[in-house]
Amino acid sequence: MSAIELSGLIVEPLAQRLRAWCSAGKLEEDDLERALSQDARAWIDHSISTGDWVAIEDVEGLVAIAADQLGGETGLVDWADELVADWLLEGAVTDLTTAGEGLVDGPGFVVSQASTLLMRGGGWSYEGGARAFQVQLRGLETASVALASLLGACLARLAEAVDLGALDVRFEGVDGDDLVVFGEVGPVDMGLAESRLHRAALVP
Repeated sequence: MSAIELSGLIVEPLAQRLRAWCSAGKLEEDDLERALSQDARAWIDHSISTGDWVAIEDVEGLVAIAADQLGGETGLVDWADELVADWLLEGAVTDLTTAGEGLVDGPGFVVSQASTLLMRGGGWSYEGGARAFQVQLRGLETASVALASLLGACLARLAEAVDLGALDVRFEGVDGDDLVVFGEVGPVDMGLAESRLHRAALVP
């Protein structure tokens, strides 16, 4: 079993979406019983607090059903736009994005810190500056391509929320050991070093 846990911040929107599909008759009870763990099935009926943490294995069933309904990983990536827009509208990540807007390397800062809002039990490393950044997320070796794609897309969208549009933000490694979210203006410089502003912002 993976040590990674995911936040209710991302799990509850998944449960809400499945709940809506059930109400609309797009999902049958048998579909849920086959794909979901006992805990995940309960979230469909009773929801989960955004402050709760749950095992990644219990979330995989939710993601698998969502991917099937949305047309695969591409559909999940597209849905990340709506999911992040809701977080911003509801103020769930306001403190983080506001802090990022005050940094020259704000997008990379937001990705690194948002990763700890969405998952715990893994780790991350950061390189970057004003023109490019790269955040490498560790601990997702057992995650499905669908789940890694959803996480990567959400983090990329959050980076874009504090960027003025100059950076091209992407993610890769959904089928490998480490998920990498990166942004750049022009060619990537793999010799990047952590900027002083970002380093200072991480001091407790």
